[in-house]
Amino acid sequence: MAFKVQYRFKEDDKVYTCFLTFEQYMNFKKLPIIQECIVLKKNQKADYEEYMKEMQKAINLLAKNDTSHIHNLSE
Repeated sequence: MAFKVQYRFKEDDKVYTCFLTFEQYMNFKKLPIIQECIVLKKNQKADYEEYMKEMQKAINLLAKNDTSHIHNLSE
C-alpha cells in the first residue's frame, strides 16, 4: 500500500506530489531539505513496487541534498 503525499522543499515555492510507503513517508518527512509533507490519499491499491524502489533511491539521494531523482518521480 502507498500514500500519495504532497510536499515542498525548503526555499522552493513549487508543490510536488509522489507516492510513498508508510516507512518511506516517515523517513521522507524527517529530511532537513523537506519544508512540508502531507498525506493526500492513503492506501492506494496499485502495484507500485518498481516506483517504490525508485522512490527509495530518491529519498537516499535527498538525504545528501540531491533533488534530481525526486524531481523526475514527482508530478
